Amino acid sequence: MNGYRLSIIIPTFNAENYLLDAIESVKNQTIGFENIELILVDDNSTDNTKSILEELCSNYTNVKSIFLEENSGSPSRPRNIGIESASSEYIMFLDNDDTYQETFCEKMYSTIVSYNAEIVTCRNYDIYGGKISKYHSILDNKDNLIILNSIEDDESLLSTTSMLIWNKIYKKSLFLENNIHFPTGTLYEDVYFNLQAYSNANKIIFLNDFYGYNYHIRTEGEDKSTSQDFKKENLIKFSNGLNNIFIYLEENEKIFKNFESEMLIGFTKWLLLTDCGCDNKLKLFRKFNKYYKRYGIFVRLYHIPLIQNILINLGIKFISLNDFSFKIICKLFSSLHK
Repeated sequence: MNGYRLSIIIPTFNAENYLLDAIESVKNQTIGFENIELILVDDNSTDNTKSILEELCSNYTNVKSIFLEENSGSPSRPRNIGIESASSEYIMFLDNDDTYQETFCEKMYSTIVSYNAEIVTCRNYDIYGGKISKYHSILDNKDNLIILNSIEDDESLLSTTSMLIWNKIYKKSLFLENNIHFPTGTLYEDVYFNLQAYSNANKIIFLNDFYGYNYHIRTEGEDKSTSQDFKKENLIKFSNGLNNIFIYLEENEKIFKNFESEMLIGFTKWLLLTDCGCDNKLKLFRKFNKYYKRYGIFVRLYHIPLIQNILINLGIKFISLNDFSFKIICKLFSSLHK
């Protein structure tokens, strides 16, 4: 057994402009940087990222850098390699353009150890245009400390805002014993990963009053956040990822109605906002037609106002009527976003 309390995995790609901020936030952790194993897996960067990683390795014995010879197109493979390389009992993730609050690791580590849990999750800040805000979700109306023996004890916590990977600490054995991994070649890879983790975990802790992660949202330029990059390539990856999620639910006989509805709404947003032609969008719509058909008109999405919730429900039900209804909405969105 090594002396590290936890392993932090950072997948990197062309991150020279913000990677040092991410790493500095790890070095400044109150748990002590010497107690952290930092694993950086570079997805064949073409900028100065590799040089930064090489210098880090030469300066710190607890930093491990792994360089992939071919770009994999998503953080999934680098994260999987990071998990395989981790020597600590506990694992955390960090995106190469985000940062940790100083007490994040200490709080998460002490909680998962003291409760003998397999997953501990907390809240996150959104940083957009230099402004910091607390992300609102269904968790706003929950207790400050939530302890579950199974995610089925409170299925409402399977909201998309609870499916992030970087605001959590995991027991590594949960992945190894249940063959949990990130799917490659898709998006929603973090949602699929956490769906597996939550489904197999025997104790889950939600620190509902603790904000430990800084999520930096970039909406402009070539390095904009994937969640803001509405292009055909990403839409197809989201489609593949959503399909994986629905297949997993069906194969494991899991019925999480609100979660399925939230996923469908998120995908519909991408479907309508991506500029790839109505016929292409129709093909993807048909792929998930049965899920649109069973979408409940009375689904309550607690993280948004009731009126907005009702309008979304009506919109989804109208879209699900037939191809003609979908084309009407598709053309309406296209005209509004020209």
